[in-house]
Amino acid sequence: MTETSPQADTTPEPTHPYTLAALARLMLSKAHRDTAETALSRIGTQDDSSATVAPGDFVRQATELIRLAEHTQRCAVVYERERGTSWEDIGDALGITKQSAHAKFAEYVNEWDEPFDKPERRHPDGTADDRRIPYGARYAPGAAVPANGSAEKTAAGLDRWLRRHDGWADQEHPVSGSLPRYSTSEMALLVGRAAHRMRIDRLVPDPYAEADLWDYHAELQERMVYESEHGGLSLHPKINYPLEAARSRARAAALREAAGHANLRDARPARTGAATQESAR
Repeated sequence: MTETSPQADTTPEPTHPYTLAALARLMLSKAHRDTAETALSRIGTQDDSSATVAPGDFVRQATELIRLAEHTQRCAVVYERERGTSWEDIGDALGITKQSAHAKFAEYVNEWDEPFDKPERRHPDGTADDRRIPYGARYAPGAAVPANGSAEKTAAGLDRWLRRHDGWADQEHPVSGSLPRYSTSEMALLVGRAAHRMRIDRLVPDPYAEADLWDYHAELQERMVYESEHGGLSLHPKINYPLEAARSRARAAALREAAGHANLRDARPARTGAATQESAR
């Protein structure tokens, strides 16, 4: 029997967020599910003779299905673009020119990109946090999760739905199992860019939020070392990861110290003219 050393930490590392491509695929999968559910509900004939059926209802139902299918097509274009598919290839798939494809779908792709490019705020891990992001990669601490749920919750729900309705879906996680997540090195780049953008986008950056970013950057540097020692990706030979982690932590500490001094200075009561004269005597 193998015993675990009391010093060994067997707690699994937390998973990183889904990539943008994963969120786009999740949006497409949900659109397919919604279309399929609607189509399934229209197959039965038991209510055809009901007095509640009005003339034109079946046409209206089919029209709703077309609307859902068109939404699914838009989601598919967004996902293709997130995967790097060219407008020319998308046009070929639709039987139209790349210019026509761009004119028809660019609006939806831009609508998808905008909250990631210019989010309302960012999390300490550098990921975008914005109400316009479908399902939300994450949500700010204390903020209510939107009614349509989080990415993790949506993926788990699609897993359950597909297992119930598709006899070929014999995997435990037929949807979420293949959705890509950021690697640790990608997260480190994301955090570094977020810290840089914080200084550019804000006239007076929040030093504590920036310090949180650099602390997390240090954790990621150390995690990359750990992963490489346990069968993960090889480290870049020219990067001193422990030194980078130490620098990031020092930067975070300096930001917090400077912010603390500024807070103390602002908290000092203003000296009146009389007090100033008394002090000068």
